Amino acid sequence: MALPVLMIALCVLLLGPAGTFLDQARWQSRAPRAAIALWQSIGLAGGLCAIGAGLSVAVARFDSGFFQGLGDLVHEMTGRHPLAGISISEALGLTLAADVSFIIVGGLALTLIRTVHIRARHRRLLDLVGGVVEQVPGTVILDHPRPTAYCLPGLRSRIVVSSGALCILDPSELAAVVSHEQCHARERHGLLMLPFASLAHLFSWIPYSRRAPAAVARLIELAADDHAARRHDPLVLASALAHIAATNCAPACAFGAGGGTVSARVQRLLVDSRTSRPIALATAALSAVIMAMPLGVLLWT
Repeated sequence: MALPVLMIALCVLLLGPAGTFLDQARWQSRAPRAAIALWQSIGLAGGLCAIGAGLSVAVARFDSGFFQGLGDLVHEMTGRHPLAGISISEALGLTLAADVSFIIVGGLALTLIRTVHIRARHRRLLDLVGGVVEQVPGTVILDHPRPTAYCLPGLRSRIVVSSGALCILDPSELAAVVSHEQCHARERHGLLMLPFASLAHLFSWIPYSRRAPAAVARLIELAADDHAARRHDPLVLASALAHIAATNCAPACAFGAGGGTVSARVQRLLVDSRTSRPIALATAALSAVIMAMPLGVLLWT
């Protein structure tokens, strides 16, 4: 029974202290994309460990190793007498693996359906009340006095800019903000956030699930800032964000350029060394190691 205990311990470590430690790490802002991948690897590895722990209990009676035992279990379940002679502990292990898998997949599906519905409704509203302006091609202009800009993600994403933003932003600032929002659409940040939003609803009692959604949302904004800063003057982007920071009226289903993190993002854009390739490479390597840990434990034992 050493394997289930080891898998559970690894699961607790990843979804508890590891997420808490990472959330407090300041170096994330130096490599936002790599940090996002690290958050993803921690969550995926933690889920695999929970499922693996249950399955390792269920296949222990075959005494043939995890993967061979898993094959034996599948063969038994598809035979004439499925699960014949299974013990209570083995049944509980199999139930744990099935329940965790079902909750994760089912919760993600429900979150996806709900999010798609909300975004589709907002998209239809934009199609009704939005307009176009030649100075900002490819965007929807919303007649609203408060300056705001946001991306409504989806298969048919929308970049929305209010008339108030057009009044206070000069052409270069407006182009930088639009580039920021285009990054959200091109890199499918809406899809990236779905698993984290699902976890926040299903497993709010787990430290990782409480911290990951806000942390990843913050990193996504930093990644979009870097995208825009490579194409426009970072000082211009910082100025544009400062202008619209106080009026974040973007809907909850969208990525708004304003918000509570703008002050820190503006300060970051003013620093030349805001990103670090060595940190990004080290973080990517750590993500790969964490993803390999569940498989490594199963093979080693």
